[in-house]
Amino acid sequence: MVDEELISDSRLKQRKLLEISQNRVGNKRALAGDDKRLLLETISTDIPQLDVILGGGWRRGRMGMLVGEASMGKTLIMQWTIAAFQSRGLSCGFIDPEKTYDPDWFAVTGVDVESLIVARPENTEQAFDLAIDWAENGMDLIGFDSLAALTPKMRAASGLEEQEVMGASARKISEGLNLLTNKNHDSMILCTNQLRSKMGVVYGSPDTIPGGRAQLFYASYGLKVRRGGWITEGDKRIGYVLKVETFKNKVAPPFQVCEIPFLFEGTIDTIAGLVDTGIELGLITGKRGFYKWGDVPIRGLVKLKQYFTDNPEEQEKLKYQIEHDEILEDGEIKVI
Repeated sequence: MVDEELISDSRLKQRKLLEISQNRVGNKRALAGDDKRLLLETISTDIPQLDVILGGGWRRGRMGMLVGEASMGKTLIMQWTIAAFQSRGLSCGFIDPEKTYDPDWFAVTGVDVESLIVARPENTEQAFDLAIDWAENGMDLIGFDSLAALTPKMRAASGLEEQEVMGASARKISEGLNLLTNKNHDSMILCTNQLRSKMGVVYGSPDTIPGGRAQLFYASYGLKVRRGGWITEGDKRIGYVLKVETFKNKVAPPFQVCEIPFLFEGTIDTIAGLVDTGIELGLITGKRGFYKWGDVPIRGLVKLKQYFTDNPEEQEKLKYQIEHDEILEDGEIKVI
């Protein structure tokens, strides 16, 4: 039998320790474990298959890292994320040391360029000072594209002929992320970085990212982006498939993979993505060309995609089940 007096003493002790903690670091930085202020909102990317591997979307107060080789789709995911946040009336800031921002292309992918704040700082220190100011003043999404393009003030002020100081860039990026993490409460921070190869590696992976290994320790999400197959129309390439893998995830199971069909016109083949995710999750049953959605038998993947194209209400039902991990059966909800 539990001793009520011991429980009472334990609660009194816990309240006292919480009070001591709040007096030391402040009421906002010392909270009880069940405080609702610690349960931050998850923002959907509006891409069902990406939401599945992220754990529902991007969590506020966290940092995500997108890594990959050149022209793999890292900035595309950044653009789709910005568009998803803006569609919910949230504020977005884009730090652009690579100078890749193009208002026309961003608008094509769904970004409201009029409400987006774009900054091109002169150096690493200025970039992180700005990001900290944004985080402290309620910016909902802070994007860096990319960390590899940030230049320390010392390097920006000196010529190429002057002696290089080893590790200056990595040190400043690590210090900047450290400060930004400390000052951030509920902003989502999303960074891109380049994937490069170390020379002379015989065993193990030669992959590395500029800016030092410490940066990945600050991230709750680590996503590797690479290109899959081409999407063709006859002999013409009209898009490609983005393959995204979570090699780190602190809010959902890691090492999950999804595929996002991207068309060069700036859109995502949402039907293909929904169908592929539905099959993977077992919401659409069948194999080898014979599928079943509910009580509807459908032969062939092309006809399956066409079925959801022709039936928007079924498309919404599938999207709901993917997002909520629930099956709708005759209007009733059944948890998967």
